Amino acid sequence: MKLRSLRRALSLFLVASLLTPNWSFAQPTPPPSTGPSAPGRPVTAPTPSAGASRTVPGPDYRLGPGDILDVQIAGRLDVERSQVVVNPAGSISVPPLGSIAVGGLTLLEAQRRVAARAGTVFRFADVTLAVGAPRTFEVTLSGEVERPGTLTVTALRRLHEVILDAGGITPRGSTRRVQVSRKSGATEVDLLSFELGGDLTQNPFVEEGMQIRVPPKGPSVTLTGAVRRPGEYEIGGGGSLRALLELVGGVSQASAGSDARLTRVGSSGRKETFAVDLSVALKPPADVPLEPGDALFVPPLSVLQDVVEVRGAFGGTPESSKTTVAGKSTIVQRFELAQGDRVRDLVFRAGGAAAHADLQLALVERGGVAGPRQRIPVDLQRLIVDKDETQNILLQNGDVLTLPVVEDKVYVIGEVKTPGGVDFRPDLTPREYLTLAGGPTGRAKVGNVVVTFRNGKTYAMADAPPLEPGAIVTVPEVAVKWWQDYLTITQAIASLALGVTGLFVIFNGPIVK
Repeated sequence: MKLRSLRRALSLFLVASLLTPNWSFAQPTPPPSTGPSAPGRPVTAPTPSAGASRTVPGPDYRLGPGDILDVQIAGRLDVERSQVVVNPAGSISVPPLGSIAVGGLTLLEAQRRVAARAGTVFRFADVTLAVGAPRTFEVTLSGEVERPGTLTVTALRRLHEVILDAGGITPRGSTRRVQVSRKSGATEVDLLSFELGGDLTQNPFVEEGMQIRVPPKGPSVTLTGAVRRPGEYEIGGGGSLRALLELVGGVSQASAGSDARLTRVGSSGRKETFAVDLSVALKPPADVPLEPGDALFVPPLSVLQDVVEVRGAFGGTPESSKTTVAGKSTIVQRFELAQGDRVRDLVFRAGGAAAHADLQLALVERGGVAGPRQRIPVDLQRLIVDKDETQNILLQNGDVLTLPVVEDKVYVIGEVKTPGGVDFRPDLTPREYLTLAGGPTGRAKVGNVVVTFRNGKTYAMADAPPLEPGAIVTVPEVAVKWWQDYLTITQAIASLALGVTGLFVIFNGPIVK
């Protein structure tokens, strides 16, 4: 009877041990990923608090007291990891390197300084520096914001995000004359230039003790008709119609800019309307100065014409409308379509492809009367360089040939804290791109990092030539990580062996000699 009870208890214990998951394999559930507000989100739109949003520090992030840094020093055989805090004097203490001053340095400058110190201590040392947790401080918001007051923010936040955290700008507030007071002085920020044009100089990082005041909306003008973003806009600092149209994206494709009309309140208090040929009046250095209450109407084309349009990275002609994309010169221009014109003819008439053009990603947009708008890929590399006439398609009335610029990104993927695209800079090494991607994770196999270029060639990180836009840095995962994984595997095998032995005893009885 005792033997039967013992067998029953042992059976229940073994079944429970086999069905219960091994806690050594349990992985914590990552928090939901949240990011900063997109550049185009209107600052007047309310949004949930982004105080916990996670942003990777860029190359210009400056360190200060309170920043928590993750320091990794990899030797030939082992890796030393430590987490340090920038003290009030602006220094960090990194064992065994001692105290190193990093306050006021950018993240890259600090990494280079730590690497230089490590080079005096170790014969070989590969140093990685990343921000584990940015410093926090308070900023004050006042004026035309939904919830004025004091906010606690991190040094990674920008002005646009902080205003959104306060509920955004009220309908009465100005988006073009936001007043920002720092220890170094006071400035005015044009947030509309950031929202519509992505100008980061108009969306600065917040600083400790910063005071932000949103004044009431100033004098405005109205844009209607065939413009990209019709609406009411505050007059900018220079009061330039050309600058305002460039900011809102210009006139639409189907516009008659030569027949635009400007309505203005004259000195007598009566409205006066006069014709404006935008193709002449806005051609630099010409411009139209704006006055409060002005209303510009751009009529759409009333008669279909046999025209085609080019957009993007072309050389251009003296008549081209100049634009910029990612800091590179682009154009928008229309041409009369002659019978039999093909893609090559249009490229040459538009001044040829620019040096920063991505020839392989050109496309023709074509609107059909009986169907949806088509997007026809065209490989200008094959057409212009390889003389492949299959890419030289016949153009039709209303076609738009778009030639994008080469994307200035280097992509870091694999075992890094924040994989994705990093802005290309010719002076950065692959190791520094890893830093900008948040640094390697605990399971990264840093010694096996490879770099793949756009032409398909792959190099080890140590042997890679200078990086180019479009290069991919891949950080592989270590298969078995030191004694922790070996211990986990051993525990699993032991648990399985114990279960098999117990089941044998239950069903076959004890072994009696």
